[in-house]
Amino acid sequence: MSDSGSNRRLATILFADVAGYSRMMRAAEEQTLGDLRAHLAELIAPAVGRHHGRIVKTVGDGILVEYGSAVEAVRCAVDLQRGMIERNATVPEQRRQTFRIGLHLGDIIVADGDVFGDAVNVAARLQALAEPGSIVISDSVHEHVRDKLALPFRDLGRRPVKNIDRPVHIFSLSVSETIDIGSRPPVGRTFLLRNWILAAVAALTTVAVAVGGIIVFRIDRGGPSDTVASLSDPRTNSVREQSVAVLVFANQSGEPGQDYFSDGLTEDITNALGRFKNLTVLAYGAVLPYKGKQVAPAEIGRALNARFLVGGSVRKMGDRIRVTVQLSDAADGTQLWADRYDDDLTDIFAVQERIARRIAGTLASNLQTIALQHSLRKPTDNLDAYDLVLRGRAVGADGTRTGNRKAREMFERATRLAPSYADAYAELAAAFLTRTEHGWSEFVQEDVNAAIEFAQKAVSVDEECFRAHGILAQAYVIQVIYDRALAESNRALEINPSDARVHATRASVLLWTSRIDDAIVSGEVANRLNTNLGPGAAFNLGMAYLLKARYADAIKLVELASARYPGHPALDFILAAAYAESGQSDEVKRTVERARRNNPYFDLKTFGSRFQDPALQHRLQESLRKAGLN
Repeated sequence: MSDSGSNRRLATILFADVAGYSRMMRAAEEQTLGDLRAHLAELIAPAVGRHHGRIVKTVGDGILVEYGSAVEAVRCAVDLQRGMIERNATVPEQRRQTFRIGLHLGDIIVADGDVFGDAVNVAARLQALAEPGSIVISDSVHEHVRDKLALPFRDLGRRPVKNIDRPVHIFSLSVSETIDIGSRPPVGRTFLLRNWILAAVAALTTVAVAVGGIIVFRIDRGGPSDTVASLSDPRTNSVREQSVAVLVFANQSGEPGQDYFSDGLTEDITNALGRFKNLTVLAYGAVLPYKGKQVAPAEIGRALNARFLVGGSVRKMGDRIRVTVQLSDAADGTQLWADRYDDDLTDIFAVQERIARRIAGTLASNLQTIALQHSLRKPTDNLDAYDLVLRGRAVGADGTRTGNRKAREMFERATRLAPSYADAYAELAAAFLTRTEHGWSEFVQEDVNAAIEFAQKAVSVDEECFRAHGILAQAYVIQVIYDRALAESNRALEINPSDARVHATRASVLLWTSRIDDAIVSGEVANRLNTNLGPGAAFNLGMAYLLKARYADAIKLVELASARYPGHPALDFILAAAYAESGQSDEVKRTVERARRNNPYFDLKTFGSRFQDPALQHRLQESLRKAGLN
């Protein structure tokens, strides 16, 4: 981490979230968000202000607050829990939001208005141990409050805490057992709004970017203003205003063989950001053409249709790693935020978590969909397994049979090293599926079954592994089980709406189930997120264009894909049909010759037989006959 603008101090950290928030969002998204905003404005911000705290950040349903006094922090926590009982008294049960709160006292690092350190991590873990409506504190907090507050804390002893290398002595307080530790003054609407604004402003740096219905904060450097908050209308935000591209992090280790590490870190950060539904995150493959090139930000922004750019570098130095990251406005290249992280290599996951947390927090201070700990979950505690998965991705990306075999071997080793590492199983499943799609498999059905088995294993380990759900969707398309394929693709997009591969898979399901217009919509979304998805995605979208008589669009798309994948056995048949329908006879003849070379066993009778509507197959065959294919 950069030393510039940072300092250390002792503080009590309060971390709170809403129990069951993701479920409530799925059931009633706008209502749940509105209720949470009301709690923040009318209860939380005023209580924090009264107890001399500082709201550091609010992300999704997570709230991080810093206090100079442990006593005031606990008093505030009790106020919050008692306040929620009162607020929920007249609310239908399905709408009642209940907080879980954790507190820890320790040394923190303060930089650019944010807080870091062991105290923050422990508070977050204690919050996860709390029952809905309860408070869990560490012994460091208990030592300061036990003789000052008459609260019936229960001693739960020393408990192991996830990703903390020592047990933590914890105490729990149920909200039903709390006693009145001081009356709350009446709070008027004007006072509530003013305190919420001031608390939020204190939590942010000079600019917080609004994305899709999130509170916008602007600070006038010329002086304070009472009118600093407004609500943005999501209907006025274009897709570009919500889009971010994570450029490939530069490898500054001086060893080209270490590219896989910086590439893998870039992809993982992209995936983490993609889980926030208010952001449209360009897929990793879309930014690859800019790797290692000096291109003006405005040009990249226009080409990718991205509003914000994230860039950075990775340097491995023995057992240490340095990661630098910058967030900039693509329109004019203005740097909005930058930071540097120096860490032990064994703590790479914490580095990744902080990078994604800071970027997401700057782009959208009140992301409303997924709890922070779910969005930025660590993939595994086994660094060797993580390293193998990164290497496997890099090796498999070369598009060769040998690379695929080596990648599968690495993924299999990763699953043996870390049996609970969902991403390793998902990547292994993907490698088996790639093997069948490229014609490298001698036993196609066995390999598809293996892909399903490993993807299901990944989901059993982590139900929110969107990569695994996407692989299952692809496998079920191959097996012509379209209802399952559509369900899995929908689930994957619930978790990560910016996954270009899943949008492409969903497009194929919609195509074969004869929903051509919907297939085009999904296919175009996939193509916008990542123009390098591969021949399968281009084939499906090109066929959909052909069936809708959008011949110019089909030609433009499939020409490019055919040039990239000159040996593909099916692309040129779609291209030839589109040429024939648009009257380009010279191009038809040349394309048909190339198509027959790539696929001498072409059979018109079976081509398109997967359509559920026979009329679509007939229409496709008529276009192929116009190209001279009988």
